[in-house]
Amino acid sequence: MKTTKKNPQNKGFSLIEVLVAMAITSIIVVSVYFSFSNILNGRAIIKKSSQRIRSVYFTLALIKSDLRNAYLTTNKGAPEETHDTIFKGVEDTPVSHLTFASLNHVRMKTNSKECDQTEIEYYGENIDGKNVLFRRESPWVDDMPEKGGNVFPLLKGFEYIKFEYWDKNNKEWKGEWNTKSVNTGYSLPPKIKITMMINEATDDKPEFKIETVVYLKMLRPFTF
Repeated sequence: MKTTKKNPQNKGFSLIEVLVAMAITSIIVVSVYFSFSNILNGRAIIKKSSQRIRSVYFTLALIKSDLRNAYLTTNKGAPEETHDTIFKGVEDTPVSHLTFASLNHVRMKTNSKECDQTEIEYYGENIDGKNVLFRRESPWVDDMPEKGGNVFPLLKGFEYIKFEYWDKNNKEWKGEWNTKSVNTGYSLPPKIKITMMINEATDDKPEFKIETVVYLKMLRPFTF
C-alpha cells in the first residue's frame, strides 16, 4: 500500500498553539494598557499638583505685593472728610482678618477714572467643608475702609493663613495690629510674617507649610 507524505508548507496551527498565542497576546495588551494608564494617571497627578502649587504661590505673591505697598495718610479730604486709611489685623480662623490701604491697584480698563490707591481686605470662610481665602478690593478710598468694592475667592483647600506683625518696641511678633489703637499709634508695622499651611497638595505629601516675611516700604503716614 502506497502512502503519501504531508507537505510541511500546508501544516496549520493546532488549537493549543492558537490558544497559547492568544494568551500571550492578551498578556502583552493588558501590560501595555496598564503601563499607559499609569503614565496618564501620573501625568494627571503631576499636572494637578503643579496647578495647585502655582495657585498657592500666585496668591502669596499677590498678598506680598499688596502689603509692600500698604500706606497711610493723614489727608481726610477737603472740605468734607471723605478719606480714611487704616491698617487693621485681627486674629481669626481660618484666615487672619486684615484690612488696609495700598498703592497696588491695577486698572483693568483703559482711561478709567482710577488711580493706584485702593482698599484691600483679606479674610477666610469655610464653605462646603473647605477653607476659602477671599480678597476684597475697592479702587476708591473713602470714609468706609471696611466696606465696598468687589470680593473674589483666591485660594481654597488650606488649613490656615496667619498674619503676624513685628512690634519693634517689644521685639516680638503680635497677632493683631490696629492703627486706631493707642498701642500701635498711627503707623504701620515694619514687617509682617505670613504663614500658610496648605493641604491637598499631593497624595504622598498632603500638606506643607510656607512661611515668609514682608518688609513694608512706608511706615509713617503721608501728610498729603
